[in-house]
Amino acid sequence: MKQELQRLLDTSQFLKPYGFRVVDVDDTLCRLELPHRPDLERPGGIINGPALIAAADCAMWLAIKARIGIENDALTSDLNTAFLAPAKGEHVYCTARILKMGRRRIYGLAECHDRNGNMYSHHALTYVRTG
Repeated sequence: MKQELQRLLDTSQFLKPYGFRVVDVDDTLCRLELPHRPDLERPGGIINGPALIAAADCAMWLAIKARIGIENDALTSDLNTAFLAPAKGEHVYCTARILKMGRRRIYGLAECHDRNGNMYSHHALTYVRTG
C-alpha cells in the first residue's frame, strides 16, 4: 500500500510542489515527510502555514485511501488548525490518524512534528466519502 500511495502522490499535479514522501501507513494512520526546501519558507526561515496544512490534509487523505481503497475517494469538508511552534530549517513529518469511520463522514486528527515528535501544528479534520 505504501508504494501505491507514493505513486498517487508522485502523479498528482497539485501535490508535486511539496515533494511529500510516505513514511508509514496502515489501516488507521499515515505518516508523511515534507522535505525542507527554502521555497516553503516565509520570512525568518519558518515553513509556511499552508504547507503544514497541506501536509495534514494529504496525510489524512492517504490514511483514508489506505482504509477504503485507493480507487475510492473522500473530500475534506472541515479542517481546523492550531499552530503551536515554528518549523525551521528541517524536514517536517505529519502523522494523521482516523478516529471514526462513518458510512458518510470520516473524522481524524493530524499532527505536524519534527523527527523527535515535537509538534508544530495540530489539525482536526472531517472528510465526506464521495461514493
